[in-house]
Amino acid sequence: MAIRIDRERCMGSGSCQFHAPATFDLDDECKAVVLRASRDEERAIRNAAEGCPTRAIELVEDSAG
Repeated sequence: MAIRIDRERCMGSGSCQFHAPATFDLDDECKAVVLRASRDEERAIRNAAEGCPTRAIELVEDSAG
């Protein structure tokens, strides 16, 4: 799974950090960035994407399955 963040849509709410603190952080512009993505944290990452108030996080499934 790949994680894409639309920085134009991101408002820096920190919701992603709340749900998946090992995966997301906010940079100096208060925009979400990906620290690392792990299959072990997939549920937390999905919760972060679903909980994003501006829907700035997109999860892209890899075709390798």
